[in-house]
Amino acid sequence: MPELHSLRYFWWVIGSAGAYVALDILCGPPMRYQPINPIWHPAAGLAVFILLRSGWRGLLPLAAAATLSSWVVPVLPDALEWSVFIGVLPLPGYFAIALFMRRHLDQGIFLASHKGLILWLAAATPASIFSGMLYASVVLGTGVVGSDAWFDTLIRYGVAEIAGMVTFMSIAYCLSDYESRFNLFAKVVNWETAAYMALIVLILWTSMNQPPKESMAYYLLFFPLAWAAARQGMAGAVAATAALEVCVMAATYLPNAYAAKVPDVQVLVLTLTLSGFLIGIAVDVAQRASNELRQSLRLAAAGEMAGALAHELNQPLTALAAYGSACARLIERDGGNPLLQKTVNAMVTESDRAANVLKRLRDFFRTGSTRLEELQLAELIDAATPPFQEQARSEKIEFVICNVPAATLLGDRIQLEIVLRNLLANAFQAVTQQVDNQERKVTIDAGTDGSWIWIRIADNGPGIANKIRARLFEPFISLKSSGMGLGLAISRSIIETHGGTLSIEPSPHGVLKITLPANPTGTDHSNEQQQ
Repeated sequence: MPELHSLRYFWWVIGSAGAYVALDILCGPPMRYQPINPIWHPAAGLAVFILLRSGWRGLLPLAAAATLSSWVVPVLPDALEWSVFIGVLPLPGYFAIALFMRRHLDQGIFLASHKGLILWLAAATPASIFSGMLYASVVLGTGVVGSDAWFDTLIRYGVAEIAGMVTFMSIAYCLSDYESRFNLFAKVVNWETAAYMALIVLILWTSMNQPPKESMAYYLLFFPLAWAAARQGMAGAVAATAALEVCVMAATYLPNAYAAKVPDVQVLVLTLTLSGFLIGIAVDVAQRASNELRQSLRLAAAGEMAGALAHELNQPLTALAAYGSACARLIERDGGNPLLQKTVNAMVTESDRAANVLKRLRDFFRTGSTRLEELQLAELIDAATPPFQEQARSEKIEFVICNVPAATLLGDRIQLEIVLRNLLANAFQAVTQQVDNQERKVTIDAGTDGSWIWIRIADNGPGIANKIRARLFEPFISLKSSGMGLGLAISRSIIETHGGTLSIEPSPHGVLKITLPANPTGTDHSNEQQQ
């Protein structure tokens, strides 16, 4: 397994470095109208993304890629050594930005909140300006530009760096994992996207073919960008800004394009990009708030329903346990069959457990309370799996319980068992849909990841349809025709109350993952926590 991981990392590094070289050559300084400054620099965004993912290990491959691209297409053809120096010049700034994001910004958070975007700009802008100062000083020292053009060179370089980083990093994040890609394509693959893309092309083509003083058409670019962000949130903003940057770059190759206009358009596009991101973030935040309110109302309705059911079922379960206890005493007094005695005792135990589960669910929905205690991960899984081991034997299902590491967590035993049993029940029901000659397999695995504990339940059933994946945890949404759609919604609420997450992992089959905070050894805690 380590060898496989190392091989994947090697090819990922090679591919990323190759992409950096391609982007640097395609969008670098030698482009038309920009003898020493790039129009935009998407390779900067790729570099920050690589360093964010790989840390300091990505510095050497990036340095090699920057050296190669500077050697293939030098900024200063008559001073190759200075061209190579200029190529590797911004790498410390990229690393500083990546380090800041690792420490202060969660993955992708700068796309999810205004605060995150502002913090990211607060890190990227000084780093880009500092690199621009060094760049302008080098080209000034080599005599390519005069002292009167130093500040203009600095500004153009900084704008190109920031434009490349904010645009390409957004694209990289949206394409970095299955769920992000699915959300992006679900929102932007439609005719509306084609319409605003065509409008962007039309506006740029019109404006770039007019003299600088006569063309004001490119200010209309705000309309398609605002349209995309308002209708599709950040997904639309990212798609539209990527199209803007690519079209601006392509427009410079038009035979009638006006050179003097290109830098001004790039500043305008950067301004529009940030405006679009602010609109997109606002739309996504409003959408998330609306979804959370809708889910809270549904959970409230589900809670009232669960409370009513618990109240109605509690009395017959209590009576069942009482009758069973009486039967057990009669069998014991009369010296009855030991097997019958064992069966009746098991009935009483399960009745008590069911009554306790109903009571705790009712308390959870009424007050949100959890009775916290220190739990061993292995004991928690062992307590939830016995009924399914019997079911697996009777229905010829391969039920695999992987080795569970020694770890402790702070949680409500009954509530967490409810979650595990519900997820296992769903997995077993999914594999029963397989035809008789197909393998039926359910796996439960667990492990630790730093200060977190994870439990993964996987099956080889038909999987979760894409159209329902995003709404799977909403109340009254069910994969089963006879289901109420409350099990997963209740399970997710319980896990989130414990400070964890319940999520779907990318897979052609059903894979659900629980993540919970681990309990440090010796932590003092109260017996009950009110959420």
